[in-house]
Amino acid sequence: MTPEAYRERLLEPLREARRPRDAAPAALPTSAWFQPRRPQAPVGLADLYDAGVRCGHGESKAHLESRIHAFDGELQAAIGKAYALDDALTTVKSELDHVRRLADRDQRELQSAVDAARARILELETSTAWRMTAPLRSTLHRVKRVRSGLGNLPRLARLLAPRLATARHIAREQGWTEVARRVALKAKPVARPALRRPRAGLEAAVGPLDVPSAAEPRVSVIIPTYGQDLHTFTCLRAVAVEALEVPLEVIVADDAAPEAAESAMPEVTGVRFERNAQNLGFLRNCNRAAGLARGEYLLFLNNDAIPAPGSLAALLDVFERFPDAGAAGAKLVYPDGRLQEAGAIVWRDGSAWNDGRGQDPDRPEFNYLREADYCSAACLLVPARLFRELGGFDERYGPAYCEDTDLCFQVRAAGKRVYYQPAAEAVHFEGVSHGTDTGTGTKRYQVENQARFRERWRATLAAHRPNGVAPGLERDRGARHRVLFIEACMLTPDQDSGSLRTSRLLRILRSLGCKVTFVAANLERRQPYVHEMQQEGVEVLFAPYVRSIDELLRERGAEFDVVVMARYYVAARYIDAVRRHAPRALVVFDTLDLHFLRNRRLARLEADANLAQSAESIYHQEVDCFTRCDVTWVVSEVERDIVLHEAPGAAVTVVSNIHEPIERPAPFAEREGLLFVGGFRHPPNVDAAIWFAREVMPIVRELLPGVPAYVIGSNMPRAVAELEGVEAIGFVDDLEPWLQRCRLSVSPLRYGAGVKGKVNQAMSRGLPVVATRVSIEGMHLVEGEEVRVADEPRAFAQAVAALYRDEDAWNRLSRAGLANVERHFSPRVARRAIEALLDEVERRATRNTRPA
Repeated sequence: MTPEAYRERLLEPLREARRPRDAAPAALPTSAWFQPRRPQAPVGLADLYDAGVRCGHGESKAHLESRIHAFDGELQAAIGKAYALDDALTTVKSELDHVRRLADRDQRELQSAVDAARARILELETSTAWRMTAPLRSTLHRVKRVRSGLGNLPRLARLLAPRLATARHIAREQGWTEVARRVALKAKPVARPALRRPRAGLEAAVGPLDVPSAAEPRVSVIIPTYGQDLHTFTCLRAVAVEALEVPLEVIVADDAAPEAAESAMPEVTGVRFERNAQNLGFLRNCNRAAGLARGEYLLFLNNDAIPAPGSLAALLDVFERFPDAGAAGAKLVYPDGRLQEAGAIVWRDGSAWNDGRGQDPDRPEFNYLREADYCSAACLLVPARLFRELGGFDERYGPAYCEDTDLCFQVRAAGKRVYYQPAAEAVHFEGVSHGTDTGTGTKRYQVENQARFRERWRATLAAHRPNGVAPGLERDRGARHRVLFIEACMLTPDQDSGSLRTSRLLRILRSLGCKVTFVAANLERRQPYVHEMQQEGVEVLFAPYVRSIDELLRERGAEFDVVVMARYYVAARYIDAVRRHAPRALVVFDTLDLHFLRNRRLARLEADANLAQSAESIYHQEVDCFTRCDVTWVVSEVERDIVLHEAPGAAVTVVSNIHEPIERPAPFAEREGLLFVGGFRHPPNVDAAIWFAREVMPIVRELLPGVPAYVIGSNMPRAVAELEGVEAIGFVDDLEPWLQRCRLSVSPLRYGAGVKGKVNQAMSRGLPVVATRVSIEGMHLVEGEEVRVADEPRAFAQAVAALYRDEDAWNRLSRAGLANVERHFSPRVARRAIEALLDEVERRATRNTRPA
């Protein structure tokens, strides 16, 4: 600070003494304004110099010296890194020059070869023989085209009837204009993705390969074959990688090919080659192989489908996490990188739609785990017992086509579900086995079997949409409601309590049958969090596939039944757009905590007028959100009462933190140390850690010599990492071991709002807590029975020491904390609140559809 500011601080008490006792402090002018949530800038070096050197302030001088030494060390380290980078750059430049020289040489050699080839072609085309045979070549070319056209007539005739039926059906429900529009779309060339990542191709040749085989396989991989041995070998090489992680057996079901598969691959071991005495066709070949299998699960895998590493484990994970799973299929991708199938949609007429065909396989809508009408048996995992109970593939569809669709419909009829697992990917060389021409060979049965399938499942198909109508909605046809959740940034449940709560809310919504779409306002795609949410069945949107929230709402707003906006600054930004583009949606404002309340408390603690002004700005924005949204979520009854006081007409629901209490926590005797947990992007946690280390821990060390104290949390600033008296651990991937090894949890917050996740989480693991009063606000905790409470440093330290030594008291608080979590913060409590919300959505829908 400047000398003038220093002098003003010294004279301030004298002015206070002269002020009349009944004089009120001057009010801030209404024109004063402070930008909300602006971080307080650190003290600059110039200010430290003025205060410490020019004004003689000892603490400022010491801080200045510390900063200078730290800066000097960082400068020297930076200089060292710069030299190292310069050396590395020189090496890279040298290597690039070498590569460039090699490339230039190769280019010259290639150009020479091209020139020689062109010369030879010119020589041939100018020869007398070439000119004399030109008419003959032209005639042969025309004959081939005519023969090809005549051969296609039967196929076109068979396709014409169902296509006309489909056209009439569409015309009856939507008009001939829609038929014309679809014909025009079909006539357009399919646009390929601008960027494409080609997948692995075929092996160069059949060679030696040992496929690990388990004596007690968990999975039997069934690979039906009829020739195409290089494809089979490539498939087996990929399966061998999967066998390193999953106990399996591999059955190559050779359907009496001209050359036996075992003979064509003599150096392949660890595989059961089962050759049919005569050709059975694809369906019966698979059924026969399934009868020979010993595994708990059957993986039907085409010999022209190459699974990516980890695909089998991803398919098995579906059954481990979803007890209702009856089949799980993979994402199929063409070798050139285009998507072939992300599950399939079956329309009312029984025809199938490979979802996403020809599109970018990385698009968000194709990458969340969900139910599908069916998944192709090119890569399909089914429990062996269920497959046999259903009688295998129905032989009415022999020799092939529609058998996998029918099996998936049978799975659902048996009370199970069919899941599409995007984390399992297989490159599929479509058409290798049977081609793509529905007029010849086995492929001709595709049209005939579709008619059989439609007739068998006519009643079920009546609930499906007509062909091609709203595939984005048909993709999740069974959704009870469609929920859009907009947060400020990507959820990081292992780093902050708010993200943990939201991720568990999304899980509850999914368990209640809702299609959930999540998007961060900053459109970030942060891994592994996006993948983890997708595996929970949440559609996660991100850039560049979404360019803005406003654009998303314009394009898809009408599909949503509920739109949840978390935090006041997100809700304030998008309320109008939600109302405009999602007119039928129930609009929910999720506060997470009352930001204005937290900031008012901070302003009071710091006696900072600017913070007070900021808090009032936030207050007006939050109250505006209370009044403009249909429902406001708060995390405690205390905050519910505050909202109702500030906005009496608001509809307020308590949706608090969500934790599952553990059954058997580690006992008192096996624990040691104190634990502070908090995400350090949250300013109250930074303040609490510093206060605890500087004010409380010196007293604790007097009372409990040698007891360690650990500070854990993400985004830890230097001010916390360098604290003395505590061990700053920083971020940990798994907090569970720490919750089981430490004896006490501390929550020394001096300001804040909402319900504290650190307290809930500790109690859910049977770990007693010593906390300040602000830490336990709205948590239904009784002081002395479920938690120890103190606000002053010595009282806090004494409470820690007393509980740390008292095993009986520790056990009482441990049991009481678990019971508190079960009563107020368990998933069952949150589920009731969400069910009430969905009931309101259904009541609104009924009112809106009721005739006047």
